[in-house]
Amino acid sequence: MPIGRILGAALTALLTASGPAAADALKDDAIARLAASHEPDVPQAVGRLAAKQAGLGAARALLARRGRDAGLGGGWNAAAPEWQDAEAQFVRIIDGVIARGIEDPDWLRAIWADQAARVLNAEEADEIATHFAPAIGREQRIVIEVKVVGELLLASYTFTDRISDRVPGSEREFARMQAIWAEREPFRVRKFDGDVGAVRFGSRNPGVKYVRMLAIQGVDAMLGHINAVCAEAVLAASQAAAQADPFVESYRRRTAFEKP
Repeated sequence: MPIGRILGAALTALLTASGPAAADALKDDAIARLAASHEPDVPQAVGRLAAKQAGLGAARALLARRGRDAGLGGGWNAAAPEWQDAEAQFVRIIDGVIARGIEDPDWLRAIWADQAARVLNAEEADEIATHFAPAIGREQRIVIEVKVVGELLLASYTFTDRISDRVPGSEREFARMQAIWAEREPFRVRKFDGDVGAVRFGSRNPGVKYVRMLAIQGVDAMLGHINAVCAEAVLAASQAAAQADPFVESYRRRTAFEKP
């Protein structure tokens, strides 16, 4: 009998014999191990870029409006050094929001754990966590994270024009996302049909329902969190609107005696 089946049978026997409290503890442990087996890089890369571009858009709209309200002419734009200094101030605010909301992976661990607990029992969670440990299981996990979760997240933002490769100021985040995708070689052919565990995971439960959960409820929860961080970045820029005024005034003084 394969080692995974032996462990699963032992776990089932232990759950049956130990009562509800022990069963809950064993499930919690299995779910925690499963959540910890995932890498946060792909969802973080999408979230980082989405929040940066949302914040930049809000900051630039605010700077334009502030200049308009102050009666500045067409020279008040992204080419003006005062605009650039003001934008740098807002970028620091936006990056702070991203650091708090995206860079700490606890939000992803919570999503993976909460959603897995809804569809898996202790034995199933243990089976998948155990499967993801060796090389072949890690390869399947990488494919899921990039080709299922990552592509669905990316499609949600690119199809709605909330992520673009043409937003100045987000080049670093875009390049980082590209590098994370490239490191995982999404177009490399991977053959799983020669491994019994890989075939089992990809063709029947609990593997099939786990991947389905990641693609639907998991991605939906990730989108909810990323969207909230995007909204926070926009709000933070708005609340800091007065910080643009010294730069607007500096531009006004510099250009006051320039010929139109």
